[in-house]
Amino acid sequence: MSDFVFSKGDPVEVTKNDCFHPATVIRPPSRNKNLVFLEYLATAAPNRLREYVNVANVRPKLPPQLNSWFKVGDAVDAFRQTHGAWCPATVAAILQNSDYRVVFGSHSAVVHHSALRLHRSWVRGNWVPPLPEQEQLPETETKPENSRFRIKYSRRRPLKESKFKKGRIVEVSQDDKGYKGAWFLATIVEIVGKDRFQVEYRDLKTNGGIQHLKEVIDARFIRPCPPEVPFAGSFKQFQEIDAWYNDGWWEAVVLEVLSNRECLVSFIHNGVLKFENSKLRPHQDWLDGKWVMSSKVKHSEASPFYILKRQKPSESSKKPRDVMARTTNTQSKSVVHLCKGAKVEVRSDEEGYQGAWYTAIVVDSLQNGKYLVEYLTLKTDDLTEQLKEEADVSDIRPYPPDVKHVHHFVLREMVDAWYNEGWWVGQVSSVLLGFKYKVYFWPTKEEMEFEHCHLRPHQEWSDGKWVLASLV
Repeated sequence: MSDFVFSKGDPVEVTKNDCFHPATVIRPPSRNKNLVFLEYLATAAPNRLREYVNVANVRPKLPPQLNSWFKVGDAVDAFRQTHGAWCPATVAAILQNSDYRVVFGSHSAVVHHSALRLHRSWVRGNWVPPLPEQEQLPETETKPENSRFRIKYSRRRPLKESKFKKGRIVEVSQDDKGYKGAWFLATIVEIVGKDRFQVEYRDLKTNGGIQHLKEVIDARFIRPCPPEVPFAGSFKQFQEIDAWYNDGWWEAVVLEVLSNRECLVSFIHNGVLKFENSKLRPHQDWLDGKWVMSSKVKHSEASPFYILKRQKPSESSKKPRDVMARTTNTQSKSVVHLCKGAKVEVRSDEEGYQGAWYTAIVVDSLQNGKYLVEYLTLKTDDLTEQLKEEADVSDIRPYPPDVKHVHHFVLREMVDAWYNEGWWVGQVSSVLLGFKYKVYFWPTKEEMEFEHCHLRPHQEWSDGKWVLASLV
């Protein structure tokens, strides 16, 4: 017998074939029978199916939930038009335009955010996992035949954390170019006005180095301190992290795992440094009032005047220096002028290395028109230091912007594959299971297998702009 007393007109869900079908109670069960007469809402009236269902297979309608986002691995219900029901699934990938790839047992599908909800079971009169009061939304008229539900925020819902009490410890960022990607610990000193606060930094001092620096900051540059994430023993290559440097947490990416205690870290503002794991933490983003683990690398915009928005934090100040690569157009070709410290990619024309690009830093411009570059991933023969060499300007290009590519690559798509410390241009020749691919390389006429995380969309630097390659 159900733990819920049904009445005429109650919205319910019927468990059938492991899915939850929206319905309305037409006649509640009698005292001596365990059958409830209901009408399914999958089709438009008057063609809706009506039938008697055992009350054990009927549960209350799951209240609308405020789901700001879903994470990979979340157990969800996805509304399937073909079934007219909510079917259990698992989030497999986060796509663009609020779409997700979810897995239903042996197959998958792309589902919009509005047609997803967190999976919950009805056990002895309670939702499992429990449905917090703050996540419940006021009931609004919904049409089950339309799988897209418009989420409306209740005015009675508590405001997201945009105001902070005096004395609270927070992290503060700034919009200045040199500070992007850095967060500094501070304490709320005063509430200055609507969404504006005076903060006192814990580690930043005034010019005299005696008093702690105080500033008035807008609430959009303030966030709570992120929760501690248990350390799993080691970081992974290309994992997004925050590095404690220059009295703050700077967003970065693990370029190389040197040992179980140290990593080579590349700042999103350019510069590669070695850090002990104790000075690193997994990167988290504060989104819609909740902390979410980051799973992708942020990208910068490409433009005719390509600006590398990547600066290494300066030892003498908290504002890193700007690094630019400007492109000027001539009648015949585009000429790239590279500044010292610019992060670039350098290609090799040596036999067996055609089609490979290696990340480097411009050390100096030479009188012969070439540049002296220092590779970030290549070392000298004795492995004691980073390899430096002269490179012609025709073999150098600015560092390409990161392009989000959380969905599958497709057959014949041009990609760059991370192999032997460089990016090699190839073409997807086969799409395998488990986000794996076979990639074909023309110069060597070889085919190799790669995981999704070791590929990036291929881009061409053409006339001072980055252009995504089209399918061949």
